[in-house]
Amino acid sequence: MGEQIEFPKNYGTYMQLAMSALERGNYEEATEHLKKAYQLKDENSLNILLVSSLYHNGQIKEALEYAEEKLAFYEKNEKRLLLLVDLLIQSNQFLQARKYIDDNSKSTVEYAINWSQLDDQLADRQYEKEKERIEYENTLVKKLFSLAAVTQDEQFKLVDEAANLKTENLEKAAPSVFQNPYVHPLARSGYLSLLVERKSEKEFSYSWFGESKSVVPADCQRFDYDPVLVSVVEKIDDYCAQNPSLRELVLNELMTVLLNLFPFISEVVKEEDAIDWIKVVSFTIDGDPQSLEGVSQNKSDYISQWIDKVHRQLQ
Repeated sequence: MGEQIEFPKNYGTYMQLAMSALERGNYEEATEHLKKAYQLKDENSLNILLVSSLYHNGQIKEALEYAEEKLAFYEKNEKRLLLLVDLLIQSNQFLQARKYIDDNSKSTVEYAINWSQLDDQLADRQYEKEKERIEYENTLVKKLFSLAAVTQDEQFKLVDEAANLKTENLEKAAPSVFQNPYVHPLARSGYLSLLVERKSEKEFSYSWFGESKSVVPADCQRFDYDPVLVSVVEKIDDYCAQNPSLRELVLNELMTVLLNLFPFISEVVKEEDAIDWIKVVSFTIDGDPQSLEGVSQNKSDYISQWIDKVHRQLQ
């Protein structure tokens, strides 16, 4: 008792229910039935009906997805194309919408007003999105200026968000991020990586293990291209070939160390010493003295001191 009975998978039944719902202005119900009908008959005429129903129900993203399944069908008819462009504008796909509007700006008299209205709608939508973007960037820059005041996790999250900023805004907040000793070292190096990718040519003062060093992001190599890191990754596979779990532990530790040393990795780690760093880190993990075979005492002490220095900085 009380269980809902599913109608048989009958195209005609679904269409009857959908048309009845449309007559009542119930687009949500109509959409449910039209989707079921569309699964049975993937027809152009049904596609436009489903897209229109989704549009009126405010399901813009989904409506556009269905319309794009039949792109040629919409492009062949000006009235259908107007609906497609409307969906593109509401989905913030401005470049494609602009192309269609420009291509049809001298359209038939019948739809000239419609194209003009879409042109105005696009301009308004672009203005609103640009205003939102500026407000968002200004708010994010303010947060970056106060990066040291938030938790470690929040610092990492804000640095990830900073990838959405324009380069000029990244540069604006950089001195505060780079010089404040309470900014987490990995958040600092992550932020610098953003400016390295943007090839910023501005010079910044960068806090690095208690020193203030000069850095020009455009002159720095991306972290993942650093020759020391490349050498470590190449050598670690051979060294830990028989112990994959140790490989992951050693690699994670070395990545942490090198990220903290970035962008001055080469001042501490020489490319030819990569295997020695792998061995010392391996020893700190498994405690096996054989791990240090071939590493001099002086080299081992030097590497251990830097690893300790990195971990003290991370505390």
